[in-house]
Amino acid sequence: MTLLQKLTLNAKQVFPRILLPESSDSRVIKAAVSIAKQGIARVVLLGDKNTLSQLINKFDKEGEADIDFLNPKNENLQFQYAELLHQRRKHAGLSLDEARELVQQDCVFAMLALESNAVDGVVTGAITPSQQVLSNALRIIGVAESAKLVSSFFLMVFDENHQTHGKEMLFSDCAMNVNPSAEELAEIATSTIKSANELLGMAPKVAMLSFSTNRSAEFEQVEKVRLATSICQEKALDAEIVGNIQLDAALDNTVLNLKYPKTSFAAPANVLIFPTLDAGNIGYKLVQRFSGAEAIGPILQGLAKPVNDLSRGCSVEEIVNTVVITANQCSKSETTY
Repeated sequence: MTLLQKLTLNAKQVFPRILLPESSDSRVIKAAVSIAKQGIARVVLLGDKNTLSQLINKFDKEGEADIDFLNPKNENLQFQYAELLHQRRKHAGLSLDEARELVQQDCVFAMLALESNAVDGVVTGAITPSQQVLSNALRIIGVAESAKLVSSFFLMVFDENHQTHGKEMLFSDCAMNVNPSAEELAEIATSTIKSANELLGMAPKVAMLSFSTNRSAEFEQVEKVRLATSICQEKALDAEIVGNIQLDAALDNTVLNLKYPKTSFAAPANVLIFPTLDAGNIGYKLVQRFSGAEAIGPILQGLAKPVNDLSRGCSVEEIVNTVVITANQCSKSETTY
């Protein structure tokens, strides 16, 4: 059984309410029907039930998909959510009138539905810019008490022809932090180790990536990764950690032994921590495009409640897989995740 199959089975047992706000997109409707038919989660679509039912029927001829609806035009909900938003953001100068205007935005409405416990998780981003998704999640949902920073990872799933270094890997951070400091990079690694252990059931072997292995070059960028590695190692996290290290050494023991003979780490790593957002975003897309790997994510970690941001080029399958991960986050939540 693959990791994704295990996560799907667990999602069915948890069966949380997952809101898909972008119901004007046919990919989202198709994914909603698939999720509902498989019993992965209790799907909630944002919009008018009668209108959306007609769209659903195009992809569910048998009428088997049991889907819930949340109408953003409901005046009682608009009033309730505007009050909630005002309470959450009045310290930042947001007036009640401004809150009432913001609630008209689907993304804002969705985050408020999650914050008010009307749903257990939100998956969006198929047609909504990532910056809008992430900024609303941060302002309304906020950072979990156990976290210092919100970051992201991609679960990279390889087919049988591309498993030289394993069936699955985590790449982080590929969506959130542009140029993290050493302390922030250590926090990204800490959150990703937690995700690997608690969410995915993986035994994390972490490579803190750099263009240098074992300080073979002395640059500020290398020192940042070395310091982040030291911080992680001092925390005694439940993971094997090596850094600073180049990608080839992180994956191949022959290269590792040549470049870092004193390390006790054994390649391959299954968690790659990239030093910047440039490297992470380019890295996952290179692997996805050249190997055909499934890139599930970005999965957000460190938020107080589960919210995940889709790529605007996502497929129906990617939406379904992201909902599977989100459902598992619901089961691991502190009240939250």
